[in-house]
Amino acid sequence: MLASLLLAANMALPSGNLLLGREVEGRGLSGAPAATDGLLAPEGSFARDVEAAGQAARLDGRGALLVVDLGTPRPVGALLLQADAGDACTVESSVDGKTWTRILRVEPGGAPGGMRTRRVEVPAAKEVRYLLGHAEGDEGSCAVGELAAFTTAPAGWTEPVPAAGASPPALALDDRLAAFKALVALAAAVLLGWGLVLERMGAPERYGKLRDRALAALGLLSTAAFFNFGLFHFGRYVHVGDAYHYFVGVKYFPELGYPGLYEATLAAERAAGLLPPGSVLPVRDLATNAIVAASADEALARWEPRLGRRWEAFVTDVLWFRTRTTPEAFRRFLVDHGYNAPPSWGILGGLVARAAGPATDRSVLLLALLDPALLLGAWLLVGRAFGWRTACVALVFWGTNFPGRFTWTGGSLLRMDWLAAAMAGVALLKLGRPRLAGSALGLATLLRLFPGALLLGLGAAAAWRFARERRFAAVREELLVARGALGAALVVVPLSLLAAGGFSGVRWGAWGEFAANSRKHLATPLTNNVGLGTAVTWRPWTRGEAMVKPGTREPLAAWKEARRAALDAARPVRALLAAAFLGSAAFAFRRRPAWAAAAGGAGLVFVLADLTGYYASVLLLLGLLAAERREAGVVTSALSAATGVVPFLFSFEDDRYALVSVLVLGAFGLLLAILARGEEPAGATPRPSRRRTGRPAPSPVT
Repeated sequence: MLASLLLAANMALPSGNLLLGREVEGRGLSGAPAATDGLLAPEGSFARDVEAAGQAARLDGRGALLVVDLGTPRPVGALLLQADAGDACTVESSVDGKTWTRILRVEPGGAPGGMRTRRVEVPAAKEVRYLLGHAEGDEGSCAVGELAAFTTAPAGWTEPVPAAGASPPALALDDRLAAFKALVALAAAVLLGWGLVLERMGAPERYGKLRDRALAALGLLSTAAFFNFGLFHFGRYVHVGDAYHYFVGVKYFPELGYPGLYEATLAAERAAGLLPPGSVLPVRDLATNAIVAASADEALARWEPRLGRRWEAFVTDVLWFRTRTTPEAFRRFLVDHGYNAPPSWGILGGLVARAAGPATDRSVLLLALLDPALLLGAWLLVGRAFGWRTACVALVFWGTNFPGRFTWTGGSLLRMDWLAAAMAGVALLKLGRPRLAGSALGLATLLRLFPGALLLGLGAAAAWRFARERRFAAVREELLVARGALGAALVVVPLSLLAAGGFSGVRWGAWGEFAANSRKHLATPLTNNVGLGTAVTWRPWTRGEAMVKPGTREPLAAWKEARRAALDAARPVRALLAAAFLGSAAFAFRRRPAWAAAAGGAGLVFVLADLTGYYASVLLLLGLLAAERREAGVVTSALSAATGVVPFLFSFEDDRYALVSVLVLGAFGLLLAILARGEEPAGATPRPSRRRTGRPAPSPVT
């Protein structure tokens, strides 16, 4: 209901619209009724949002057009077109349907971004029966919110259309949620900061029950916030696009490998009759990450024999995802960046995808519920190890941070298993189970590689301590962790080769293929990357907003080249800063428990790599450091609140995630400074003994 109310911010057109409710025909056209329904989409709103809400039509592909027949010639003295500011669109008129005259043309980039309304008056009203709209540019793509014609210009014709965001701000639902989540995180930071003030005043127990209740409420609220308070993906739980990549990608990996997903999908669409003969569509070449014009006929000839006996099953699965979204949204799937999970992820992912059978509403939903089940187990383990207070601090970050929100990977297939494994590893270390902890951390690393930074943080602190004490007894716990991680690798890696072969044969080159795919992926700058590289290469003159070229096949091609050049130039500075962070982490955790060093490794993730923003959820582990220093809870909650403000400061993702990168690195640096100063606070959990002696008593946070 909330989503419906927020999306209902359309404006009705003045009376006298000759096109109101008239049938729209065309080619390469979807969402046709929206073009003549008499309602403007919210001015300035994103095309993808209004299309998803049924408020805009889409012209897609070369030769795409829409035609409206007035029935008989009528005098037309004014014309209105609402279209995306990044699209080039033309409207022509005709009396007989043979001879056409251009009466309105809009160029991309001539207005602020989003859906924009253009109006033109015809000096002498001309007779018109047919109106034709078509897109121009390399892609021939255009989002049309409304096309309207009037005999004479209505009253108020020259008045500007109120923009979305004018008073009061008509924010998109995702932005409203981000704002509320930021307030929740800010409330947690204030609450935890209040506890610190009371402690330093010598009254740590004052208002204890009130603060505990508030913290518990914020933890529960943050959990609901992660799932967008039950709105999920604003109408459905399953993330169709992400689930398509990972369900189809892993199920048919033996045939498709990493490069074949998109072209084979195009072949399936052609085989099912969803694409006419001769169709040529833009598809990302997953071997090079360049967008190319792909022939559906050639794709069909190539991939039907390769899939062999599994071809019909593949087509069935693709069609389920194709029919669960709009055609234009599905086209955008095929210019994404493919299936990129390591072979180790394919062990469980491949088993459950094959066991689920054909993609159906039920099977895909059940698979999408695996992540919440794993996370629930991980959170229960965290609560047992750290106590509910510290767990609530970590919950606040997990549920409210902007880059790691549910919208990206929630409702998909095993996209958060690595996070559950990492959480379990740190919790098991806190419980004094280093071998099991090592196995969990090793598994997390094998599932997504970058969680290896947790092991690196642990190893760096151990190396510092060993260098000072010169005895293995000083790092015995860390050695047990390493043994557990090695054991996990010895089991998982051979199994991954079998899984990559479809459980019917060993695919010896699976990890080599993954390495090549990863090198290609890492060499492709993304606007939503978070990390040290993103922070040090942002330049005002190479911002995406300044370099984007709408209407081209790869609008951000120039930006990507500029970012690559900046990354090459910044390598010495980046390496120096990374070394400084790593050394600071080793120093800060040299006298801290092993679990704290592992949790602190979450910050090193974004020092050593630039990852897509949704992996920022790993930073919830920094919240667990509140069990060591209560200031950590204030820092992580404030960090989450700050990330929630970012989308209101910038509209382009490269700007947003550059600022998020700076915030993450700044918060991590502050945490290292706090942890490096002084000894463990009173009441902090001591370093576990060699053997498990029971559950360590967690220290109060608030």
